[in-house]
Amino acid sequence: MTHSHVTGVRMPFSAAPAEVRRWAELQLGSARVSATDVVGGMSPGPAARLQAVGGTRAFLKACGSALNPDTPGLLRTEISVLNALPSHPSLPSLLATYDDGDWVALLLADIDAPLVELPWKQDQFDRASRAPLEVHEASAPNPWAGAPSAAETSAAFLSRWRTLVRQPPPDLSPWWRSHLEPLAAHAAGVLDVIAGTTLLHWDVRADNLMADDRRFVVVDWGQARLGAPWVDHALLAFDVAMSGGTLTTATARVSDPVLREVDPNAVLSLAAAMAMAFELRWRQPPIQGLPTLGETSRRWSRALEPVLDHLLVAAT
Repeated sequence: MTHSHVTGVRMPFSAAPAEVRRWAELQLGSARVSATDVVGGMSPGPAARLQAVGGTRAFLKACGSALNPDTPGLLRTEISVLNALPSHPSLPSLLATYDDGDWVALLLADIDAPLVELPWKQDQFDRASRAPLEVHEASAPNPWAGAPSAAETSAAFLSRWRTLVRQPPPDLSPWWRSHLEPLAAHAAGVLDVIAGTTLLHWDVRADNLMADDRRFVVVDWGQARLGAPWVDHALLAFDVAMSGGTLTTATARVSDPVLREVDPNAVLSLAAAMAMAFELRWRQPPIQGLPTLGETSRRWSRALEPVLDHLLVAAT
């Protein structure tokens, strides 16, 4: 499998509405701002490192509803979360926000670090697995008033397994046909096992982790939810497979001090529900502004097959 970060199709900063660009210039205190567009991530909106003539730097990401109707809402959620979270080395710093009812933009302190290098390696994973733990500790008790529950807001996504079982696609692979029933039995309990009161990132993977020699920073908080603290650790371990790492999720699961104490049945419930949702998603019509989501979902589903095989054995 190719070792690669998720990549969508982003609008360049130069094509963003003039009002958004002028707002960014005003925040940086300069009418002349250079922009370096950043690729990666699924959002269709612009993401760019900005630098003013005087040297002031910041990171901008923005989106309007014409690009994708849901992304502005995710950015509004991220604004709310970052305003509530404490200052911490593993968290991004929000500098300014823009919202005209259609376009939403965030200006963040630029992090002088790249995304996590792929493929995952053991020492890198060991360091990264501490980041969710540190963030959970720093944000306890939950500071985000009105935070939604993962079990409630993600119920539709995590219940797609029902459709896959009820209406198996004719092109379903032999592996999936032989595993549908046992995986469905575990996926049925997912909403119970992920319930909790910890503020979760809910999208922890290489695409949302920036790292240097000193720290890992967990970015992109638009999916934040309340749930069981082990969930963010499990998502990171699943990403070892989903990103095409040479390290196995089985090894990652037992090397993470939080995850190795979790019942394998609970981890399997989450992995099964996710993989079955991905297996269904890649066959469905494209979503506006997210042309690569289908192929990414197919790749993730395939990558999780050996993870599910291992967890089925571990859970018996």
